[in-house]
Amino acid sequence: MKQLLQKSKRIAYGFILLAVTGFSTFAQRSVTGKVTGNNNETLAGVSIFEKQTKKGTTTALDGTYKIDVPANAVLVFSFVGFKSQEVAVGNKTNINVELAVDVQALEEVVVVGYGQVKKSDLTASVSSIKGDVIKEFPVSSLDQALQGRVAGVQVSQSSAAPGGGLSVRVRGPNSILSGSEPLYVIDGLPIYPDNNALGTGGNRQPSNALAMLNPNDIESIEVLKDASGTSIYGSRGANGVVMITTKRGKEGDGRLTYDASYSMQDISRKIDVMRADDYMKYINKLEVSQGGAGRYSASQISAAGAGTNWLDAVTRQGNIQSHQLTFSGGTKGMRYAFSGNVLDNQGVIISTDFKRYGFRMNLDNDFLGGKATLSNSWSYSHLESSNVPTDRGGPGGLIITALGLDPTVSIYDQNGNYNYPSYDGRFSINPVAEAKQGYDKDVTNRIFGTSGVTFNIIEGLKFKTSLGVDVVSANRKSFYNSYTRLGRQNGRVLDKFNRNVMNLLNENLLTYSKTLSKGHNIDLTAGYTNQHEINQYDAASSWGLPSDDVNSMNLQNGAKPQTPFSGRQEWNLESFIGRVNYSALDKYLLTVTVRRDGSSKFGPNNKWATFPSAAIGWKIANEEFFKNSKVSEVINDLKLRASYGVTGNSNIPPYQSVSGLVPFNYIFGGQLAAGYGANNIANPDLKWESTAMLNVGLNTRLLNNRLDLAVDWYNTKTSDLLLYVSIAQSTGFSTVLLNSGSLTNKGVDFEANYKAIDKGNFKWDIGGNISFVRNEITDLGKSTPYFASSPSGHLGIDGSWVEAGNPIGVWRGYEYAGLFKTDAEGASYSAKAGYPKYTDVNGDGKYTSDDYKIIGNPNPKFVWGLNTSLKYKNFDLGVFFRGVQGNQIRNLQQSEIGDGVQKINQLANILTDSWSSENQNGTRPVIDGRRDFISFRKSSFFIQDGSFIRLQNVSLGYRIPVNNKFIRSARVSVSGQNLFLITKYKGFDPEVNNSGQSNLNRGDDYDAYPRARTITFGLNLGF
Repeated sequence: MKQLLQKSKRIAYGFILLAVTGFSTFAQRSVTGKVTGNNNETLAGVSIFEKQTKKGTTTALDGTYKIDVPANAVLVFSFVGFKSQEVAVGNKTNINVELAVDVQALEEVVVVGYGQVKKSDLTASVSSIKGDVIKEFPVSSLDQALQGRVAGVQVSQSSAAPGGGLSVRVRGPNSILSGSEPLYVIDGLPIYPDNNALGTGGNRQPSNALAMLNPNDIESIEVLKDASGTSIYGSRGANGVVMITTKRGKEGDGRLTYDASYSMQDISRKIDVMRADDYMKYINKLEVSQGGAGRYSASQISAAGAGTNWLDAVTRQGNIQSHQLTFSGGTKGMRYAFSGNVLDNQGVIISTDFKRYGFRMNLDNDFLGGKATLSNSWSYSHLESSNVPTDRGGPGGLIITALGLDPTVSIYDQNGNYNYPSYDGRFSINPVAEAKQGYDKDVTNRIFGTSGVTFNIIEGLKFKTSLGVDVVSANRKSFYNSYTRLGRQNGRVLDKFNRNVMNLLNENLLTYSKTLSKGHNIDLTAGYTNQHEINQYDAASSWGLPSDDVNSMNLQNGAKPQTPFSGRQEWNLESFIGRVNYSALDKYLLTVTVRRDGSSKFGPNNKWATFPSAAIGWKIANEEFFKNSKVSEVINDLKLRASYGVTGNSNIPPYQSVSGLVPFNYIFGGQLAAGYGANNIANPDLKWESTAMLNVGLNTRLLNNRLDLAVDWYNTKTSDLLLYVSIAQSTGFSTVLLNSGSLTNKGVDFEANYKAIDKGNFKWDIGGNISFVRNEITDLGKSTPYFASSPSGHLGIDGSWVEAGNPIGVWRGYEYAGLFKTDAEGASYSAKAGYPKYTDVNGDGKYTSDDYKIIGNPNPKFVWGLNTSLKYKNFDLGVFFRGVQGNQIRNLQQSEIGDGVQKINQLANILTDSWSSENQNGTRPVIDGRRDFISFRKSSFFIQDGSFIRLQNVSLGYRIPVNNKFIRSARVSVSGQNLFLITKYKGFDPEVNNSGQSNLNRGDDYDAYPRARTITFGLNLGF
């Protein structure tokens, strides 16, 4: 019994000891600490989790953390660019960790066409922008993220309206008539951003074709600039390639992020026109010059005051709201990233709005035991745009009429009805009524994405097959009721336009990577792709409608239905690609690329073409002679590279090589008969423009890898330009489209990034770029010099001048030489004292087109960007400047409201600055209604310096020190965009282009939508 009792006691003691041990083993304890790097710098955002569980946290900005885990737990510390480290908790309550740099992980990987490559092994000229940079400086479209950020890339906003289009040029314009925008590849799907082809047409500029992509979804942007990088896209690579990679999920706990911002906008610069009293004086001067007595009495002028400011009447304070939710995470076999966003932009002009609703899904699933991966990248966007007629030529443009309209007339009469002042007797209009009563709305739905399966066949050998789809459905409805100019003229007007685009892509790629022997590596890529697009559109219009209610009107309600039209365009591109990357001894690099394209757009004799390129690289810093020299103490890395290749430009509408049929009416026996006739002459030899580029570049890092420099020199020649050539009119046509002529672009790109300070809690980075390019048309072939189409017919001006020996887009006209001082001096030119004087080139005593000279050039001498960012503890500050130097702008807006001839409102200083017998030092021509103003508009008087320095963005942020079970991170910010501008230009803004994406007539400013200054408040929360 005693023995049994003792045994029982021992068993009880054992259970007690086991319980105590178990309790101490499994009881939760709080562990705190700090994580630093090799140089004792604090690391924020380090992932800390309990091994074999999903429980974890991240370090705060000062590197500290807190986590509750059992004593037997093992903590795993991991951070990008550093080696992971595991620490057993045991009895510790404070664990400080120093992570070691992972040299291989720090090697930056750059996205290129159909693959990735280590930056150190890159032989092409490629510039990168990371997603965190985009997020720091708010932008509404991805092309705005390129502004001033990449050497060799010029981004101009052709319209400042909400959702307005942008135009991008990589290393200058490479074509006269064909499209010159770069090719965009979004998660593997190539698209060409033709705003017209994806828009809804009409009497205004189209919206941005890339507006569907939310910049917050972007992981990185790579710009491929030379032939080595772009030739793998063959016939579409001549204008550069922009690679867009969106954010994907990573293995780890699911994380929810909320981003919100609110922006306030107002017009950054205004154009001052005359008050009512000055306008009356001006009208009196005009009427006296025409033999009249003057319209207004002195008492009327003194009582007039300021009158109506029509521009103020159609403007308002704009605003932008943006909200986004992102959920991402994953397991070893599945990674996911889902995001939803809403953007609402009310423009600074009344009735102009842009809304975007979007959803993105990036999903990666491994299967077959990790031997295969299914990758999905899909997005849906819904865009709504409300518009008014701006950024165009012709009468009735809202901005130009608001500037030029009679200020003596009020907006409303005594009964509250709209007044309709006369615009120089040409038409009557009220801009407020146009904006408030007109209805012009676009709705676009777009599904965009790719799905692909990658098979790991054997070690190093992979095969990927993918399907990409881009479906666009765009609709536009406009209605001009009886309060609008068009509505009054035509008894109300209803227009409808529909466009449906389907683009399908199939790609099949085989890649192989292998180390042949020690220090020798090879990567092979081979593939077949096929892309097919169908673009269908239709439009109808009806006049003579019975009601002003837009919601009750249909096309059949009109008494005067107009002739409808519709169309269909279809093209196919079939391609074979191949690339070899070879590196030897980590010193010598070789890249050889070839693509063979077959395009339905070109003639039967030239359906196929081959586009090859080759590039070499030499890592000089890895040579023993360099390592053993004193130079290596200053220069940490040095790589020389060179490339040469040929790319193409197939960005023209389909069916240009064939002769189509269009309706024609004929008279047979006195009776009207409907028939069909050819619309152009077929050209079976039509082919793409070919661009050959030589590029030599140098990459180096200095000062303990703190200073990173890249410089590129390039020489590009485009041959077989697509131009219209005059032919005998006996053929029934005046021109035919041929491959004829060539042009060149030569330039230098320079980029630099400097880590000025990186000590503990304080970091200071500086980055900048500058690029020079000279464009020249070297040969027009069978074509002859010509004026491009006029940007505004009623102004009576010519388009840009196209002639060998000049850059694309130059203006030709009279060289302004001051004013005639006396009637006698101007007699032979039919001019009087105070009339404008031009250079008489041929000295014949009269002004004709023989006296035209090149009077302006819209192409800049150089463009640049400069950014700096400072981070101190929880604060971050970013400042971004950019500028353009040496370009000129043709201020057509001022040629209308500053000619001193028309009976419309003029610039505010026209009375004081115009010549008169009392003011013979006046700098502007005499106010005289008899004076020829067409020749004045064609002169260099309105060519102005478009150079500028812009404070593009300033951003101040603060990370709130929170780290609890509900909120993982929090940041608040305030930023300003377009805060100030230094320029001599006299218009709203020097960044303007009425011709949208066209290379011809760039730099014309007429009826421009004013650019806004923006203040943004932001909030970021991580859960």
